Amino acid sequence: MAKKIDYQKAREELRHWLVKYTLCDIQGGIVNGKMSETGWSCGICFINLLTQLGLDSKREEYHEHNKLVNRANEVWRAILQIREAKL
Repeated sequence: MAKKIDYQKAREELRHWLVKYTLCDIQGGIVNGKMSETGWSCGICFINLLTQLGLDSKREEYHEHNKLVNRANEVWRAILQIREAKL
């Protein structure tokens, strides 16, 4: 039997993980299916977390991209760079 993913639960767990590791929850967004005033990490705190995990704008890998830049590709490249980082 194939496993099914509860995407609402996954999003909520991601939100909690981001807040836990960024110490920031000032952005509004969807929380438990409703728009919330607070609850998500801001972009600056999220980028700072990624930087601390190994995303480095000075590295060659950071500047690699397809001819047309797209968000999915950029997320994948960030994951690749972070995965190889020496912390």
